[in-house]
Amino acid sequence: MEKLFVYLTDLSSGAAYFIILGILVACGLGFPLPEDIPLVAAGYLVWDGTMTWFPAILVTMGGVLIGDTILFFVGRHLGLNVLRQERFQKIFKPKKVKRTRAYFRKYGDKLVFFARFVAGFRAVAFFMAGAMHMEYKRFITLDALAALLSVPIWIVLGYGLGHFFGDEITDILKSLKEVKTVFTIVVAVIVVIVLVRMLFKYKQTQKKTLARKAKAL
Repeated sequence: MEKLFVYLTDLSSGAAYFIILGILVACGLGFPLPEDIPLVAAGYLVWDGTMTWFPAILVTMGGVLIGDTILFFVGRHLGLNVLRQERFQKIFKPKKVKRTRAYFRKYGDKLVFFARFVAGFRAVAFFMAGAMHMEYKRFITLDALAALLSVPIWIVLGYGLGHFFGDEITDILKSLKEVKTVFTIVVAVIVVIVLVRMLFKYKQTQKKTLARKAKAL
């Protein structure tokens, strides 16, 4: 993490935009790279004058959404085809896949939106959104809305860290680690609350369905 941040903050103006764009696309495709580092680095580069605000936000938003879009369409073209293969059907039964598609149609909006804030879950959720044939317009709208919250926050954080710590990279990374921990905890709590509510609603729906069936008998 430290080496990547140092490398990015040493870039010249022209290279910074292209390299940060490329890294964010790679992050969106599920490569094991921390997405927050290039975003914070972009903010730091805005602070030191290497980048400017509008192009930095435009490039970072573009990188994030391009990577997510590619992963979505990979899921759309390969996801269900993989699940239809006989060896995978032993694990993922067709009935379960069908049920998952119905579940994703019902709760997919929340899953896609909150996935942007959960690094380990993001790639899986976006791949599944494609595999479950979620409408692309709906997917990209939700993803863009979430990115409009997360991307500027990380960029502003990078700018603030540059303002307060200057060239003290060690102090910047220490503060960044603390902020990430707090941010992860807050997001995790929100996600758990949403999932519990979804589970509660699902169980309530099941109970109502069983009650109707019992009355019908």
